[in-house]
Amino acid sequence: MVFRLWLLLVLVLQLEQVSCENYTYSFTAKEIKAYKQEVRELFYFGFDSYLEHGYPFDEVKPISCVPKKRNFKDPNDRVTNDLLGNFTITLIDSLTTIAVLQDRPRFLEAVKLVERTFPDEDFDVDATVQVFETTIRVIGSLLSSHQYATDLTKAVYLGNEYDGSLLRLARNMADRLLPAYLTYTGLPVPRLNVKQKFNFPDFTDSLLAENNVAAMACPVFEFTILSYLTGDSKYEKVTRYAFDKTWSLRTHLDLLPMSFHPEKLTPYTPMTGVGASIDSFFEYALKGAVLFDDSDLMDIWDVAYESLRTSCKNDWFFANIMADTGQLFVPWIDSLSAFFPGLQVLAGDLDDAIAKHLMFLKIWNTFGGIPERWNFSPPESLSSSPSEDLESFDLNAIIPLEWYPLRPEFFESTYYLYRATKDPFYLNIGVHLLRDLKQRFKSNCGFAGFQNIITGELQDRMETFVLSESLKYLYLLFDEDNELHKSASDVIFSTEAHPMWLSQEVRSNYKRKAKFSDLTYSSHLEACYERDKELEAKENTLRGRIVGFAKSIFTQDEPDETPTDAILNHKINDKVPSICPMKPSHVMDGDSWYSPILSKFRRLFEIDTRYAATLIKPAHMQNYSAIELEPAFYSRWSNPQFSTCQIMATTEIFELIFDLPGLHQLNPLISDNETITFETFGGRSRLNIERIQIYQIDHYGELITASTFRNISRRDIYSQQCDTTASLYSPTFLYRVVAINGHTLPRHGTVHIKEHNFVSASNNTRKKDVLIIGSVGINDRAQLMIECTPIINLILV
Repeated sequence: MVFRLWLLLVLVLQLEQVSCENYTYSFTAKEIKAYKQEVRELFYFGFDSYLEHGYPFDEVKPISCVPKKRNFKDPNDRVTNDLLGNFTITLIDSLTTIAVLQDRPRFLEAVKLVERTFPDEDFDVDATVQVFETTIRVIGSLLSSHQYATDLTKAVYLGNEYDGSLLRLARNMADRLLPAYLTYTGLPVPRLNVKQKFNFPDFTDSLLAENNVAAMACPVFEFTILSYLTGDSKYEKVTRYAFDKTWSLRTHLDLLPMSFHPEKLTPYTPMTGVGASIDSFFEYALKGAVLFDDSDLMDIWDVAYESLRTSCKNDWFFANIMADTGQLFVPWIDSLSAFFPGLQVLAGDLDDAIAKHLMFLKIWNTFGGIPERWNFSPPESLSSSPSEDLESFDLNAIIPLEWYPLRPEFFESTYYLYRATKDPFYLNIGVHLLRDLKQRFKSNCGFAGFQNIITGELQDRMETFVLSESLKYLYLLFDEDNELHKSASDVIFSTEAHPMWLSQEVRSNYKRKAKFSDLTYSSHLEACYERDKELEAKENTLRGRIVGFAKSIFTQDEPDETPTDAILNHKINDKVPSICPMKPSHVMDGDSWYSPILSKFRRLFEIDTRYAATLIKPAHMQNYSAIELEPAFYSRWSNPQFSTCQIMATTEIFELIFDLPGLHQLNPLISDNETITFETFGGRSRLNIERIQIYQIDHYGELITASTFRNISRRDIYSQQCDTTASLYSPTFLYRVVAINGHTLPRHGTVHIKEHNFVSASNNTRKKDVLIIGSVGINDRAQLMIECTPIINLILV
């Protein structure tokens, strides 16, 4: 007995003596602490390398170990100069990561270095830079670091050793950027020379003519915090006007084109989505609503998110579509959209966040990073490519932009999902991200991302977000005891991952004492509001809606769920893990020992087969195993009895789109009878319709049987056009709704539309308050029909 106890003790001690190189995946406190320490060491390796080889310039080149400077000779070099203002930006942007590490000595040292770098507390630098990027990297970090330094509840509180210099520096930069808003419309120009202040720079018009939605609207977050901390409301008022003005430019679908001319207000691109150029708009609508307790911002978020779900949302990602029509615009998603699952967690939409995050996990498994753009739809050339000749296939056809500079968005959403679920699935991802940083991206003097994700060529650049965001989120993933996770105040991360919070005292003082005494900006805003009133009086602001009906095949938005020949040519069977049997599952509740994702998410490997045609590994990734299938992790955390895969669907899914006058009210799913109800049926409604036949596998992974086809009525009660069909033919297929406006319907769910509110498409003939149009009819069971075929779970009540 004593021997057994001794042996057990030895085993426990061995388990706790974790080295990150062993990766036991037990995720004990000792092991997680080791991972956290590894991340801490990686951060200081990058930060100290910058101080040694890059300071006082903005960045360090991680491979060549020399400073990365702005192009002083060519002011039109946007690629270089937009982000590098000669502000020592890596030092400033990294301050909050040191604070998150709770390293007071190094935090004080870094703050003092900033003070020595800017002894006059003035960014008097002759540099034209992006207003938005400078706001989030410089002003945002200075504000957050000031909060850390002055909050006595924080581990890095500096007390008498700090006199507010960071806040004064932040205000100085804000005063230099705020003139960008002194335009006729009140919307900012994208770039400004921080030395010239009120004089717009003399360079090509193309640098000023286009500004994206994120850049026009989103400085409001940092500038509003600056107003709270200084008591000067001009920063909030000027930028909030621009945010609201930007939102007013949305289309009748409540979607924003990604960029505009800030003076003419004409869109530069009709595209919209959740990725580059527009991502932070959604982020700051929700985060601003939370941090500032702002109901108007919350209303904007609610409308914007519902519009995205209605028009952009597919099973595994949000597509880039036309903002005015909702049609697919480009068949790719970009790396910045990987942040959105984290925002969905903050919004409470956890189930969809889990699904959307999986898409980016599969992309990382394939390419070792998230390409700047990746095509989810296979190009025509792929269909004719020989099945065994992948080496000669040009991967540029599926990766339009091939770099990955270690962007933080996938790290960010992984962190948010772990905080919400505590599923070790996400810790496992973090371990692999840590391993990749150490083994593939760590270079001589920092971290080098991919210059070309296809060839594996590394980029001799380390942008500031690597230290400010990527490593910060990875550290917090493993730091369960971090003060941010225990804070009583509402801590919100900025889009650059700078923690922000507002104490009740700060809120109260601002509400009582805030002043707007700058005549230049108050007069400017008065003029903008006056012009808005005049414009509203002259124009009818109601946008016309086309009453109509459209039916579009779902493959326009994403590939058909049925594997095509092109997909089969790329060895689908090799991508389906053999350890996940293809059969229906019935998962027990309460098996908390296992990872819920591995044990209960039946669609875990659907992406691998569904997008096999464009998830093609480059040569340098051939030996890279899927993160979720790491043997030591999978064997420990999967439930061997219930970890099963859903059978792939063989049905066809298309979209039924109603774009009608008025607005719709869609009640949430009623759980007891699995029913979704349209109280009003107007505006834009997007229904995913499944075409089902006997012996097919449906959207839910179940076999369709003959019982589904019993007692089917095909006679239209308002028209005789279906009489012949109903009397002569039995249906060989039926329709069924599987999703509405991005909301998934349960397998046995039904959709109810209040009959007196129903509007459809036929000859403008009214019968019993129902407008019948085109090929849409209603049978004697109150089921909607398309071309005399019922949608069996879409019922008028």
